[in-house]
Amino acid sequence: MKLIEFKEFNRDNIVRAINKKKVVITVCTVVITVMALTFVLLYVYNNDFRKWADVNVLMKVVSEGTLSSIEIDKNENMYVFAYDKYVAVVNENKLNIYNSSAKKVTSNDININNPIFGSNGKYLVIGDKGKQKIFLISGTKVMWEADIDGAVSRASVNESGYVSVVCTGSTYKSIICVYNSSGKQLFKTYIPNNTVIDSTISSDNKYLSFAEINTNKTVVESTVKTISVRDATSGNEDAIINTYSFPLNTLITNVKYQGSKNLICMCENGIYSLADGKMEQLMNFNEQEKKYSYAGVNLANAIYEVEEHLNDSSNQCSSVNIINTATKKHYTYSVEGIANETSSSDDNIAINLGTEVYCINSRGWLIKQYKANQEVKQVLVSDRLAAIVFRDKIEILVL
Repeated sequence: MKLIEFKEFNRDNIVRAINKKKVVITVCTVVITVMALTFVLLYVYNNDFRKWADVNVLMKVVSEGTLSSIEIDKNENMYVFAYDKYVAVVNENKLNIYNSSAKKVTSNDININNPIFGSNGKYLVIGDKGKQKIFLISGTKVMWEADIDGAVSRASVNESGYVSVVCTGSTYKSIICVYNSSGKQLFKTYIPNNTVIDSTISSDNKYLSFAEINTNKTVVESTVKTISVRDATSGNEDAIINTYSFPLNTLITNVKYQGSKNLICMCENGIYSLADGKMEQLMNFNEQEKKYSYAGVNLANAIYEVEEHLNDSSNQCSSVNIINTATKKHYTYSVEGIANETSSSDDNIAINLGTEVYCINSRGWLIKQYKANQEVKQVLVSDRLAAIVFRDKIEILVL
């Protein structure tokens, strides 16, 4: 009687099965790799494919009502600003700060009636326009406050927390006060005859640059001057190291350091790069047969302009033209419609079309597209989020 039956061991069959499995895995891996590589290449180099993928594959389109929101009273006069990962709301001498989930994280009494804002990274500077108060916020904390001699007209902060404040209303036409991140006043610069439009401090805290205009003559004279912070702090009267003179009747609107030495100046006729005593125009707003509606320099290493077009089907559209100020590379992003406003910070640009908002980066790639059921009143963008303001609420779009 047969108790145990042994089947013949066939090693070749097992080897063939293993090899077949390896081939299948290898083929699948190669196919997936090729598909992924093809997707990446098409996404990077083909604008039409990128726009299709953003909507249908990467799901970058979001709608009103799906985001965290802050309820506001439409009848109250309030001021909103976005910085870092927070939204700041000033109303009736109260500063409320909300996180990206629309949760109120802090509330401070702040004696400001007409706030002006400036931000850079985690820092937010708030001034009371026409009054004397200035505050520096870092994250959710008020780092310091100060009373300024004269009336605050502009305020800016760099990524290290150094603050420059432009004041008017004294015996001088303009005064610029410079503070370090601890609130210590380093120096004042007195401008006796000209009006200072804007000021900015380099990221390494070594330079203060400011734009001034002389309107006492029949033509407008505009200049940008750069001061050594170290020399000015030590009391050196000859602290100016560079002066840039613009063509007559050129009106400067604002200046911005992008890094330590890359000084960018926006005027009514274009955008300029100022470095080592030399001036280069990067964008020209007076080009014939072109209509530019908005522009901005408040980015980490880029500038942009919004150009309006009339396409073949008689529909209006806009293109956002972007230039990297370090590499001089050009990028473009097109939208269907006319911009109502724009906002920019760090690497992000927001374009408000009314019931649609496009948030793109400085390479002209879509980050998020937002669709609303009602008119968007205002859009404010930081390096991490966008605050989309309606009459009765603020929705927070995380970027």
